[in-house]
Amino acid sequence: MGGLDPDAAEAAALAHDLGHPPFGHIAEYELDSLTRKAGLRDGFNGNAQSFRIVTKLAVGDPVDRDDPSRLIRGLNLTRATLDGILKYPWIHGSNSHERRKWGAYETERGQFNWVRKGQRARSLRKCAVAELMDWSDDITYAVHDLVDFYRAGQIPLDRLADKRNASERKLFFDGVFVRRPKLLPRKGQLERAFQGILDFFPIDRRYDGSLAQRSGLWHFTTVLISAFVEAISVARPKTWSNGLVDIKSREKDEITILKELTWHYVILNHDLSTVQHGQREAVRTVFKTMLNASEDKKKWSLFPLEYQEELGRVRANSRETKRTVTDFVAGMTDREVKSFYHSLRGRA
Repeated sequence: MGGLDPDAAEAAALAHDLGHPPFGHIAEYELDSLTRKAGLRDGFNGNAQSFRIVTKLAVGDPVDRDDPSRLIRGLNLTRATLDGILKYPWIHGSNSHERRKWGAYETERGQFNWVRKGQRARSLRKCAVAELMDWSDDITYAVHDLVDFYRAGQIPLDRLADKRNASERKLFFDGVFVRRPKLLPRKGQLERAFQGILDFFPIDRRYDGSLAQRSGLWHFTTVLISAFVEAISVARPKTWSNGLVDIKSREKDEITILKELTWHYVILNHDLSTVQHGQREAVRTVFKTMLNASEDKKKWSLFPLEYQEELGRVRANSRETKRTVTDFVAGMTDREVKSFYHSLRGRA
């Protein structure tokens, strides 16, 4: 119920993004819509898919001591590791305060209940490992992704840091608070937190890859990451509803505003939107085609053997059939879904 196991934390961090489908969140939203229309009430969510992979889909080396010939599904991870993977420790629909994200599907309720055994009834509190994993994920998003996009010329950190260029910062903040009005009460705090980071950004021009720039960026990221790592500590909660970790408020604000840079300059970029339209079309076509194929055994050859075996194991047109089709699409890489999409249209 408290404390941190380093091995469980590392394993949870490595596993938590396993459920991301091709094209990331774009396909996640598309698959959620498609699966609901197909009759799966709990839709699709990358976090729940991660839990499904490690508990049911992946193949490991566990052996049944009573029957060594029996094949065991999942990776046989410890309860502490699986609890750490549960960034959202509830089944779909069981948290009235958060309806857009959940940690497990109804099909994995048995495994979910085993993992959460010993927690207070209907507790929605993350374990300490999950809290640490979540903060680590935020650090990566806020620092490493930010620097990568700066080097790619997509986030103008040099212009934002230029005190003579107030218009760039104004455009950025206007966009943030229009998109996320709930942040408005903390507008002053977030602007100060952002300015504090920009004050030690070491480059005053677009990235060109010079030794001085590369060295400056390494120093910049090292300082940020060190501050964020030191900002979290294990807490001693006074009540059951309190969290198991403390994170300093200043660093929380810094992470919040740094993550908004990627949204403002990259995710909502018009050029990316046109690409994403095509990505949604590819996911939609592949899913609908394979859902149709799952209903006709003569078309099962469209699936790899492992999915043909799974379709043969579950009842036709059942919830598990639809989950199996979803597993197939969600488990593809960007390149695989593009290739499969073109193949379905008769193009090499």
